[in-house]
Amino acid sequence: MPTIKTILIEGTKPEADTMSLIQEKMGTQTEGQMNFMVFEVTYDHHKYYCCWSGGEIQNGEPKMTLVGQAALEALANLPLGNNDQLIIKELKLGPTPLRNKIKATLKETRPNAKICFIGDMQGELDGHMTQAFNLQQGAVKISH
Repeated sequence: MPTIKTILIEGTKPEADTMSLIQEKMGTQTEGQMNFMVFEVTYDHHKYYCCWSGGEIQNGEPKMTLVGQAALEALANLPLGNNDQLIIKELKLGPTPLRNKIKATLKETRPNAKICFIGDMQGELDGHMTQAFNLQQGAVKISH
């Protein structure tokens, strides 16, 4: 059975306006580098590009936190992967293991696709995402 391996991508950037809003709300300086939850996922010998965004789907529309929106923008701006399709998939805990839900999404998706996984990252999913995605040490470093 294929396994998931995930590694963080460092150096991703959201839109400048979103970054300014985050810096303003968090009181961070422009000199510091901020990393967003953008990842390269390898599954069944294929690569996918994913982000983890805080928020939920309401009435069929994604409602994201500011940092969740930044992660989605950073994924969309990523100079890797296929920009033809961006999938937004909500994740929740339930009887089906989280890893199985993630694998099912990857199986339904073309290799090199970009997938935004949205959910309650600081509550319900806190502590579950790194295990479900089999997050590896290290990072892929990019600049764009």
